[in-house]
Parts: sequence; C-alpha cells; structure tokens
Amino acid sequence: MEWVSGNVFIRKIQPTKGATSGGHTHNFDHTTIVFKGAVHVSATLPNGTVIERDFHAPTHFLVRRDVLHAITALEDGTEYWCVYSHRTPQGEVVQEWDGWREATV
Repeated sequence: MEWVSGNVFIRKIQPTKGATSGGHTHNFDHTTIVFKGAVHVSATLPNGTVIERDFHAPTHFLVRRDVLHAITALEDGTEYWCVYSHRTPQGEVVQEWDGWREATV
C-alpha cells in the first residue's frame, strides 16, 4: 500500500516472516518506521562495509542514499513503513509528487 501525504510518500509493508525486500539502493535517504514485529536489515555501504542489525517495534532507522540494503521480516505480523520526500528522477526533493515512480523503488 502506498500513500501520498503532502510532500511525503509513504509505503506500508506487511511481510510474512522470512519475506525480504531484496537488495536494492535508492538515490536518496529514507526513513523506515517499524510499527509491529521486527526486521533484520543487511546494508552494504558504498565502500563495501557490511552492517547487519535487527530492529524491534516500535522503532525507526535511516537508510542512506546509495547503500545496498535488504529488509527481512523476523516475525509474522511485522509492519513497517518507508517514508521519504517526493523526488525527481535525479533524486532531488520536490514539494509535489509528479507520478514519476523510478525514484521511489
């Protein structure tokens, strides 16, 4: 589920235990809020350093731009939201969503 709220975009994710977002990067920072359950985050920094960490609700974490990351649900009933400003194709912040999706995945 995805929402546009003012100048932010919110993606609600409710994975089953063991489901992962897969490794991906963004051209912008984004915050992830864990509302229920727990997630494991595996992040590879641009210099190759790997960071592994678990987050248990309620909490949040920041994923920096260009960091390869995967988010895996550790429990059934997990719910987390990715929250970020609207972006142009180049990753620049804009005040209104123009429907361009590639900056959001």
